Amino acid sequence: MSEPTAKQVAAKKLLFAAFLEGVAILAGLIAYFLTTNWVWLAIGVLGGLGFTLPAIITFVRASWEERNRASR
Repeated sequence: MSEPTAKQVAAKKLLFAAFLEGVAILAGLIAYFLTTNWVWLAIGVLGGLGFTLPAIITFVRASWEERNRASR
């Protein structure tokens, strides 16, 4: 079996990060409905970005590296 490429590994991490972002937003929504305070909703969204933003950066860098290797 062949070893997965860096782009494939980054894509799996991105999918997992998207799942974690959904969980964070859902937790923010639950806390909002329990307290009627908009701060919890903002915390859920910003907390979710803490998972996905680094994963997106890693995926883009892996894509660039793969593209550069293919062009050589």
